[in-house]
Amino acid sequence: MINQRGQQQPYGTPPSAPYVLPHAPPGPQPPPGPRVPEPASDERRMLAATVDFLLAFGAGTPLALRVLPQLKVEANALVLWVACVFGLSFVNQVLGAWIFKASLGKWMLRMRVVREQDARRPGFWRLIHRWLLGLTWLPMQPVRSLVCADGDPYEDHCKLVYVRVKDLRRLQHSG
Repeated sequence: MINQRGQQQPYGTPPSAPYVLPHAPPGPQPPPGPRVPEPASDERRMLAATVDFLLAFGAGTPLALRVLPQLKVEANALVLWVACVFGLSFVNQVLGAWIFKASLGKWMLRMRVVREQDARRPGFWRLIHRWLLGLTWLPMQPVRSLVCADGDPYEDHCKLVYVRVKDLRRLQHSG
């Protein structure tokens, strides 16, 4: 552009408005959601639960009927058997998941128990809550099927999820 003296202005006319980007600047972005791997398949979960059940039942029965009576433990055989089965179940499901991140069945199938929100290890009390709910969940499934209840039968009210180890590692290495 040429001014009144006939000279060209070096940078053209000064803009009347501040410089505007050709596209709008990005607005505030929501923080990225927690990164949690996909839950393990139903088949894998059922097989792990079967292994855990067989461990508690299979090891609890000989412990209650053969080993403890030899140690002179005086108790009703049924009470002793129930205590051994539930005790082994507790050790496997709660202490195993708390210390080793998985029960024996989940460890054999390469799964881990993690929190649904952030894929971190669950706390001790949450694992106890999950174990107690699991004791009531399995016996209630026949009743649930008769009533034809809606909803997800695998919904975990403790906000824990079982994931495959390789998915958890892949997620940790990519982030």
